[in-house]
Amino acid sequence: MIEHLLSSPAPLTKKDLFARLRDIVALGWQTMPAKVRYNGTGGAGNYLEDLIGLKTGNQDIADVIGWEVKLYTPKTHYVTLFHKEPQPEGIMRYMVSKFGWKDAKGRLSFRHTIAGRSDRFVVADDAGNIVVRPIKGNGPVPMWTHDTLLNIAGGKLRRLLLVYGERKGQDVRFLFADAFENLHLTLLIIEMVMGVIAIDFDVRENTAGSKALRNHGTKFRVPPNNVCRLYLKKDRLC
Repeated sequence: MIEHLLSSPAPLTKKDLFARLRDIVALGWQTMPAKVRYNGTGGAGNYLEDLIGLKTGNQDIADVIGWEVKLYTPKTHYVTLFHKEPQPEGIMRYMVSKFGWKDAKGRLSFRHTIAGRSDRFVVADDAGNIVVRPIKGNGPVPMWTHDTLLNIAGGKLRRLLLVYGERKGQDVRFLFADAFENLHLTLLIIEMVMGVIAIDFDVRENTAGSKALRNHGTKFRVPPNNVCRLYLKKDRLC
């Protein structure tokens, strides 16, 4: 069964997709093949994608026939909804220089999650933009237009399959899946300001003192138990 799933193409209909997920849940505990792709914290998610037959990767479109697929486990504090870098150009270089701190290798690093408000920043809705402002001081700020955020969310997250799984070493099982439909776009901006959706920065200097940056992407993330706040319809598949 596992070998068949790993070699099967992605489903072409909603019915087949839901049936594939039920088959994956029915597998119970299984040992992931010895591949680099299945190592690390994202390994179980990559394995789930391969069982479903997904090939899209991290793009601004849904994974399969209009459905985005996400995995979470007991260790998951946030589910990443999408990545989107802020404007204006060069703002992350400024954030690293102004607010970063040195890591063990002397590189300035700016890794910070803001759920509405943190000890240093606040998320605000200002004239059609979501902005991240320092609580003290002023200067350039990261920002995204409403249209930018709503377009990427609408294109990627209209329908979401949230799969719950457990992992022990290279063994993994997928216990159930929830199908969310009808993303509530009108509430999306409010949930960012309220902190239901957190903004997560993860960028540092490439080497100590360099102008080049190593940017792991600015993420918009939500706790798994709050995903239901973003949608009008939810069904438990299995």
